[in-house]
Amino acid sequence: MARKVTQIVENQIRAWRRQKTLQASSDKQEKKFPVITISREFGSPGAALAGYLGEKMGFNVWDQELLVLIAQELGSDQKFVETLDERRQRVVEDAVAAFLTNVHTNVNYLHALIRVVRTIEVHGSGIIVGRGSNFICESPQVLNVRLVGPLKYRINYYANRFGITREEAGKLAGIKDKERSEFISSNFQKDVSDPLGYDLVINSSFYDLEQLSDIVMRAYEIKTGMIPVMKEAS
Repeated sequence: MARKVTQIVENQIRAWRRQKTLQASSDKQEKKFPVITISREFGSPGAALAGYLGEKMGFNVWDQELLVLIAQELGSDQKFVETLDERRQRVVEDAVAAFLTNVHTNVNYLHALIRVVRTIEVHGSGIIVGRGSNFICESPQVLNVRLVGPLKYRINYYANRFGITREEAGKLAGIKDKERSEFISSNFQKDVSDPLGYDLVINSSFYDLEQLSDIVMRAYEIKTGMIPVMKEAS
């Protein structure tokens, strides 16, 4: 997994650096599509929806595990920030400073996480899953989505997807939902379940991935006034 993450990071950084070089030598600014953040209760299909949307919209997908590994790898966050021009680098660093004023937990990790998420936001055309990304991103055009669902549905979904018992999935649901709530509360002083932290809160038990993606893309079009080139998801 570590090797795969390193390759993903290096490939993306190279692409962003090429983009930075091209923009520096051209008067035309490339059209940037605002990012989408996806928060979810444990057992809701947030990662699956992100992957589905990523294929249809041509957006890069940054899931929670990837964000954590990037933030923990020494120097990765700095490489991300350096793909921006100087003005945007200052914007990212100002955002980091503002966030860390009242934080007393793992400052180094949070510092790296914020830099990575804000850099992804500035570049655009991305979908970020979890880690409080909706509280980190600052642009009013970012679409913040949260997936929820009845506990029974979420337990069944997770148990079926990962081949574990419903009892095991139920225990995980209690642990993971508590961990996520505490992470948001301690680092951002927010309530992860507060609907005002999102543009769209969806009961995912009513919809399949195709329907969920249609809802999110329609909300994206309404909020941003922009329509990415749509593709057929595989």
